[in-house]
Amino acid sequence: MQCREQVSAREAEVLAAIRGHQSNARIAARLHLSVRTVESHVSSLLRKAGVPDRRSLAALADASAGDRGLPAYPTSFAGRAHERAEVSAALRDSRLVSLVGPGGVGKARLAVEVAADLDGGAAFVALVPVRAGEVARTVAQVLGVTERPPGTPADAVIDRLRSAPAMLVLDNCEHVIDEAGALIARILRSCPHTTILATSRERLAVPGQRLLVVPPLGSEAQRLFLDRARAVGPDLLAERAVVARLCTALDGMPLAIEWVAARTASLGVDGVHAAPDDRLRLVSGGRGPDQRHHSLATVIGWSLDLLDDEERVLFRRLGMFVGGFDLDAVTALDPECGVGAIADLVGRLVDRSLVVPGRPGAGARWSLPATVRAVARRELAAGGEDIRPRYVRWAADTVARMETRIGRLTSAEFDAVADDLRHARASATEGDTAYRLAKALARLSFGRGHVVAAREHYRTAADLAPDPAAAAGDLGTAAAVALTVADGETAFGLLLATADRAGQAGENAARAVPLGSAVITATRFAMCFTEQVPRDRVVALLEEATALTDPADERAPAVVATARAWAAGRRPLEPDLELSRAAVAAARRTGDAALVLGALDALGTALANAGRLRRAHRLSDELAVVAGLPDAARRLADAEPAAAENDWAAACLARATARHTGDRRLLTESVARWERIDARFERAVTLVLMPDRAAEGHAEPADLKATPPAPSSVQR
Repeated sequence: MQCREQVSAREAEVLAAIRGHQSNARIAARLHLSVRTVESHVSSLLRKAGVPDRRSLAALADASAGDRGLPAYPTSFAGRAHERAEVSAALRDSRLVSLVGPGGVGKARLAVEVAADLDGGAAFVALVPVRAGEVARTVAQVLGVTERPPGTPADAVIDRLRSAPAMLVLDNCEHVIDEAGALIARILRSCPHTTILATSRERLAVPGQRLLVVPPLGSEAQRLFLDRARAVGPDLLAERAVVARLCTALDGMPLAIEWVAARTASLGVDGVHAAPDDRLRLVSGGRGPDQRHHSLATVIGWSLDLLDDEERVLFRRLGMFVGGFDLDAVTALDPECGVGAIADLVGRLVDRSLVVPGRPGAGARWSLPATVRAVARRELAAGGEDIRPRYVRWAADTVARMETRIGRLTSAEFDAVADDLRHARASATEGDTAYRLAKALARLSFGRGHVVAAREHYRTAADLAPDPAAAAGDLGTAAAVALTVADGETAFGLLLATADRAGQAGENAARAVPLGSAVITATRFAMCFTEQVPRDRVVALLEEATALTDPADERAPAVVATARAWAAGRRPLEPDLELSRAAVAAARRTGDAALVLGALDALGTALANAGRLRRAHRLSDELAVVAGLPDAARRLADAEPAAAENDWAAACLARATARHTGDRRLLTESVARWERIDARFERAVTLVLMPDRAAEGHAEPADLKATPPAPSSVQR
């Protein structure tokens, strides 16, 4: 307001209240003055303004404030109740409050909404078009003052705010941050009744500021999307789950959500949801005087223009990560810099709201919002720099370290890098590093319980394997992984592929094991197939496996023996009882616990089918011991009544209990019971479990046609 004389600070407060149409009594109560003192200030203001009455004074103040008032928005303000209250409370306690956050998060809109709630209004200073050296002059123009030589624009601003304190909203300080910070600091020192609310993508270096980070929208993002979408399409129908996923893909950024919502009129919700990966194309089309807000790329590009060369190089390299990263990961992509320099650069990118710190308690980790990452990747591609080899090496080194402590690796540690390990594996198309990465990732995924992912990583490893023999091993492991969740049909195909690769390696004898395992899978897991494997094919596979079996290799005959037991049944899941006994004997000769478990599974099923449920139960008890199941002790205790029925049951229980507890006296008891019923092979197997009598076990008569296993200890 132009006055004939300078307005004092107290008069400015009274004038602001008059503009708010407050009575003299209310002004007196609010400012802790007497009514007579307020009347004196009003009289002085009437004289200085040259107007006849209080109403004219209020109108003049309104007109003057309108020149520098808050911008009006054509849309409603959605959500932000918590942030709104937090900023208002901060302004009551601090004279400088800075709202910091990435472009498009809604800093300016929040500042305007808060300022609009305050008594006395505010002067809004848009710094977007302002160049260096023009900050003070722009503020002076908004306040309606000009410098008087030899004074400067900053002097004029200070003089104005001393005489008529105001609430200043300084929007978008980041590109003139040093100059804006210097002016703000001077105002705070010289104008004790002035309050400043600043917005910036980077924090101001001004002492005494209250810094508030404006976060992306949470659940309120869906409300904003639906509000804006229905403004252009009132009949819009959309599933909330689809809207929620879309808002998450847009990082909860209000500006991006508003743009995409506006496009639902032409594309529909399903249309915009189908293209969230092409964010830079989808999130565009804004209009208005602010060129920065015409597309997501220009919003983020505004921040990139403020980066120096080092910061920009690191920013685009960070686009390689699809998840979070720590300093070691970043250093692997930028080995020219030391860890200290990398930490400094990451910190500077955080300050510029381009990089987001991880949640508290998760260690020193950071990430790029998905929308920002899209720009970083575009920058990386445009720069022509190929850092994929460095990225893949980092991933390979990371999984190698994790494998050394796989038993102690926590879920959080693996999950923190899992997305990037998978991305690196997909980026690596050949070479030893790619193979090692795929195989290690398979093992880690299986340890984490991601069975399907582990199976597919083993398949990938087979494709990357250096030779057919290694590929056969990886496919065989993939089949074993599939069987852990009873996916028999997938395992069957993998086992046949394993046999083919073994044949390509020139190892025809090695084909016997996967072919025999395929027979077991087709019969033992027949219920898992969409269509059962024809009987004649099962028989043909068994015959081929039998013909390829090398008698010198104890493992292949054991697998084929189990396959023969399963295939001999009239129907799937009906293994032959006697052939199952022979399979158990063959498996025990190998000393391979997995083969023993498989054979015992066949024998237990055959016994159960024959109605011999107690014997089947006792077998399951020893199976639990061999497998190291946590309920093995309980199973053994439950089996004790059955042990009194006959020597075979008692001998089995004694041996199983000895293997579980390490009590060698029970092995002696078991041997005695086997001798009593002339069970020579079972006696030999038990003797081999006793270090002082192992040689005796190996010396059993030749007509046993085998050598019993030689475990290193009783407890297994």
